[in-house]
Order: sequence, then C-alpha cells, then structure tokens
Amino acid sequence: MTMTTSSLRESTNLFEFKRGKFISVATLKDMLPTIEVALFFAKVYKLDIGQLRDLLWTVHRKSVIEALLAGDHSVDLQDYLVDCVPEDVWEEIAISDEGVTYQPVPPPAEFLPQLWEELEVQVAASIQTVADKLAGTLALMPGKQGQMVMSQLMKLNKQRPTIGSYQAHIKHAAQVENLVILDVSGSMTESTIRQIIDDVVALSWKANAHLAIVSNTCFHWEPGSYDSELVLKRAEFGGTQYETLTPLLDRVWGTVVTIADYDSSRDAKTWIKDKALGSIDTVLDISLVNRPTFLSECVGQLANTVRPLLIGNSGYVLR
Repeated sequence: MTMTTSSLRESTNLFEFKRGKFISVATLKDMLPTIEVALFFAKVYKLDIGQLRDLLWTVHRKSVIEALLAGDHSVDLQDYLVDCVPEDVWEEIAISDEGVTYQPVPPPAEFLPQLWEELEVQVAASIQTVADKLAGTLALMPGKQGQMVMSQLMKLNKQRPTIGSYQAHIKHAAQVENLVILDVSGSMTESTIRQIIDDVVALSWKANAHLAIVSNTCFHWEPGSYDSELVLKRAEFGGTQYETLTPLLDRVWGTVVTIADYDSSRDAKTWIKDKALGSIDTVLDISLVNRPTFLSECVGQLANTVRPLLIGNSGYVLR
C-alpha cells in the first residue's frame, strides 16, 4: 500500500521544533502518540510556550489547555510545565473547575531522547556534511547482511513496568533491489556533483544498488556497472525532467535514495503518479537546499515510507 497524498505531504513537511532542529511531521506523529509523550519531548528539548503550542497543535490538534487536562501526567513533567506555561493558562484551567493531576511514575520511554536524535533531519553546513551523510545512509539500506534497525519495543520489566527499552537488532529483509537517483541538472551545478560523486558511487556499490542520473533525460546503470568517471561523462547538467524516470519506476524497489535540490516542472509529479506502475518500500531523501527534494515528492508517491535525512542550510545549492 503506497502513501496517500496527505501522508506524503506530512513526510516531506518539516517541523522546526528548535532553532536549526527539524523533524518530519509524519515522524513526529509516529514518535509522539500520546499527549504525555509529546510533553516529555517538549521537556527534553526545553521548548518554550510558543514552541509547545505549535508542537501540540501539529501532532495532536490540541491546545495547551486541552493537553494539560488530558489525563494524568508524570511528576517528572511538573517543574517543566509550571515553568513553561504562563499564569493566564493556569488561571483558565482553575476557572474550568478542572485540575492537572500528576502521578508518581517514571517519565515515559526513557530511550526516546536517543531515538529522537537519530530521527532528526540533519542540516548541512557544507558539502562535506552531504558526503558524510551519504556514507551513513548505507546502514539504513537492506542488503545481503541484513540491516541495522532501531526497534521501539516497550518491554515489560517486573520492577519498573513503565520503562521503555531501546534495542538495536539485525533485521534480515527479503532481497529486493535498491536504487540511488542523483539529480545532475544545471541547478545542482557541476562543481557540486564532482564533489560528491565518489561518495554517491561508493554508497551505491556497497548497497549493491542500481544508479540513475536525471537531467533532460534519465540514464540508468545496473549494480556494479558504473564508476565516477562514467557517471560524469553521462551527466548533462541541463534541465530537470523527472518524468523521464517513469520507465525505471515501473519496477519494484526496496530502498530508493534521492539526492537532489528542489526543481523540475510540477507536471512531472502528476505524470509519474499517473504513468508509473511500480512500487517502492522506502525513500531516503538527501536535499541540497533547505527543504526535502521535489524528487522525493515525485517518487514518494509510489512508496510506503518517505524519510528526509538531510537538508541544506540555505535556499541555494551547497558549493
């Protein structure tokens, strides 16, 4: 089952919960399933009242007052809420004849702060950051050795039954083919492509992935049949025609890595939605501008999951 339009939008829309810290709205909703966990997230990151209001509304469509009155809260949150929430909100709660209750239980899921950090969308300060992220992407791709995944297992502990347990384990996935798509249009610039091409090829080789480049046309290589010099010879550094990817997207893919900026005709997205017949399990997106790529929006229409990994720190291509 592929993503709905609204799910794709939530996956590619980023929420800035602290200055320079981003996470996708879809990830936030998955990671903060209850008001209690959302408040714990706010406490960990020391969100102010404005940031807390934005968070609660984005994730749960609740006001601060509604959130505070929604059941019992851990006493661990009490100091944060008292310091963060202004007096007029407490006064309104008092007028309502309802109160905020606290229970002496440990904070929810102690492993969550570590997991949240893993799910933040990294902001690239330089092209080297992009290269480093490409190397780190390999662990997220299924391969012959299986993949390292984070498991959010709430394990019963007889002494402290409310504590969450963080575990990393190897998940052996069914063998599926992977694809790396690199935008080599003029807006990405030849200089940028030359600086990251070795890392793109290295990632693709290690993941036993197909590699495609797209500009005015799309060119595709089978796993192991390409190198950096060959890719650069084929790169057009011209326009951006993502609809030329359509024949390649008629296939079934496991993980697709998209590396691009935010470009191409809006018609390309509609064309791919209407014409492409394949499917994708996961899209991992690396963007060289300050938002997830338009390429991930296009191919993400065929995916079960879209996950932004990195965005640039400006509206321009990193050089």
